[in-house]
Amino acid sequence: QPGLFFVGEVVDVSGHLGGFNFQWAWASGFCAGQVA
Repeated sequence: QPGLFFVGEVVDVSGHLGGFNFQWAWASGFCAGQVA
């Protein structure tokens, strides 16, 4: 569906402990916002 983006913890991404999940949430949200 056009205009529908999944970002952050909805996407199954695993990283090491220490803030990587927050980094993924911010980075994926930023990228989705750039193309929306």
